[in-house]
Amino acid sequence: MAERKPIVPPGVAPNPALSPGIQVGDFLFVSGNVGQDQNGNLVGEGDCEAQSRQVMANIRAIVEAAGATMADVVKITCFLTDVADYPAYSKVRAETFPSSPPASSTVMVVALVRPEFLVEVEAIVNMSG
Repeated sequence: MAERKPIVPPGVAPNPALSPGIQVGDFLFVSGNVGQDQNGNLVGEGDCEAQSRQVMANIRAIVEAAGATMADVVKITCFLTDVADYPAYSKVRAETFPSSPPASSTVMVVALVRPEFLVEVEAIVNMSG
């Protein structure tokens, strides 16, 4: 079995319940990220675009801590609590991946772990460069 290497970006406190990212072989699996900054503060209450920007910043920090770039992201899965927020999320996704975007799925869900979270995104990254 390939070694599992936890990835925790600088400035983020380790969480005994989960790893922000796990690198296994040539792949990095990024946990679902929500619109919280590294101090745990909600960004953009009620604003899916602001939360989506924070989500992508969180993912970028994990990806870069592993030594990769956002261009190495090959798959993202987004969970939205309101279909009306899709255009805001889609705008941020397009800005984050302006060329050669990753494969992407978006799923509408009843709720996320806390009611103020509007969007959550997880990612898979190809580390073989």
